[in-house]
Amino acid sequence: MTQQKKIYLQKTGILLAVYLFLRFLLPLALPFFLAWLTVHFLVFLQKWVRLRLLPLGVCFLAVCILLAGCAVLCGCALLYEPCRELIPVCQEYWHRFSDYLGWIPESMSGFLMKQGPALFSCLFGVFIYLISVLLLAKDWEQAERLLQKLPFFTPVSRASRRMTQALRSWVKAQGKIMLVVSAECAAGYFFLNVPFFWFWAVLTGFVDALPVFGTGVVFVPWIVIQLLQGHYTMALWLAALLAVTWLTREFLEPRLLGGGLGLLPIGFLMSVIIGLQLFGPFGLFSGPFGVLLVKELWAELKTTVSPGTSGEPSSLDGQS
Repeated sequence: MTQQKKIYLQKTGILLAVYLFLRFLLPLALPFFLAWLTVHFLVFLQKWVRLRLLPLGVCFLAVCILLAGCAVLCGCALLYEPCRELIPVCQEYWHRFSDYLGWIPESMSGFLMKQGPALFSCLFGVFIYLISVLLLAKDWEQAERLLQKLPFFTPVSRASRRMTQALRSWVKAQGKIMLVVSAECAAGYFFLNVPFFWFWAVLTGFVDALPVFGTGVVFVPWIVIQLLQGHYTMALWLAALLAVTWLTREFLEPRLLGGGLGLLPIGFLMSVIIGLQLFGPFGLFSGPFGVLLVKELWAELKTTVSPGTSGEPSSLDGQS
């Protein structure tokens, strides 16, 4: 067998292994994987916080739970008034088009029944994650030594470090764009007399920073609701704000991101679509993650085949 055919077989094996990992193993091991990432972050945090790992983990989880509870309470309080105003409008359109919309209750009830087990599974996964963080924080050194004995630990570790470096640069760039978009939204919401404008501005900027999403996810339904309520001036201003934030991202993204994660925008979009088809809603994140993992493992394979190559291959090679 020639060297080239051997490389092709190895790349095919990596591709198949990553697919099987994302398809079957990662959904089961996700709470433990997230717990490992959390404790790894806490180890990094120990440079500034002089606490033992287990007490630091307890404090971290307590802060996360407190912030999550506050976010839920704030969200309910802020959405109460808009929902109360919107319910009469929805009832009016429901009565007007009841013959055409009669299928919605049956469809919605069936959908909720199907999502019930998934919700309980998600809650159980959160519980496993919390317990795993505490257990890993308690025995972190032993767990690290055990991981280092696993097969393929060294190449996967090097590939993960390069992915982490690229992801860190991407997060920094997205954070800067998020700040600019949030500031624009805060000014616009303040001008439009939106209650708690700062909260909605930050939320809009955060949604805009998510992969595939954008400010349209916030503004388009908002514009439709304003049109249904007959507030045409408000809808026009929201459309203008949507255009401004979209142009801002289009202008800043190529300048701040550069090569980004090492994927072309069309490649990133294809990875998301394929991930959604293969892995369901979880594929929104596992699709791009899988493509990046395959890319870096292939680069690691090239390094192993060509030992004379100096240095580690960068995930952004050829992008600058």
